[in-house]
Amino acid sequence: MSNKNTPDLIETLSQSVPPVAPLGRRGLWLWVGLSLLAGITYVLTAYGARPEMRLLFSEGRVADNLSAYAKTGFFIALAALAVWQVQATARPEGALNRVQTGLLGLAVIALTTLTGVDIALSSLPAAMTGLSDGAGMCFLTILIGGMVGLGVGWAVWLRHTAPGNPALFGALSAFAASALMTVAYTLHCDHDAPAYLLLIYLAPNLVAALIGSAAGRWLFRW
Repeated sequence: MSNKNTPDLIETLSQSVPPVAPLGRRGLWLWVGLSLLAGITYVLTAYGARPEMRLLFSEGRVADNLSAYAKTGFFIALAALAVWQVQATARPEGALNRVQTGLLGLAVIALTTLTGVDIALSSLPAAMTGLSDGAGMCFLTILIGGMVGLGVGWAVWLRHTAPGNPALFGALSAFAASALMTVAYTLHCDHDAPAYLLLIYLAPNLVAALIGSAAGRWLFRW
């Protein structure tokens, strides 16, 4: 049997809790823009732009090597899909969008398949060319940059969310942040082999997702 004073007690307690505005598209895309701008500024300042991007930025002319733009476009699409999924799962009633989830999975499968085909056609040593040429720094730059971006996301918008699945939301948020850093890093790195993109570009996004999943369980206890 409930106490007749319970409603009054709930009303009193709720009045002492400051309201938190729900996550809106403006705050989410503000975080995306800030993260991407900061990542691009850091990458171009610290490492410089690859020749194709310098040509595009300085002369407005597309280089013959279209793989540079294809790589950047691929990770832009991956980051956008992840960000949209973040927005879809930010509230208790939220759920994954099937189309976007399918496209994300298809992108990972496609890159993995392309890597397998490249290995089959050119041999494993040839397919792995470039993995010893500063690959560790590339991996860590993307991973650490993504984690910094996730921290900025927490300050700007993440604390305004109430996900129904904290672990999934944390994983998607970290994946999105890391993917945005990957987009920035594509403006510098000139390694375009499928194996490099899978192991040095996509892999840190997946590692970030694992970290984000654990963080989500800890941050969202409501």
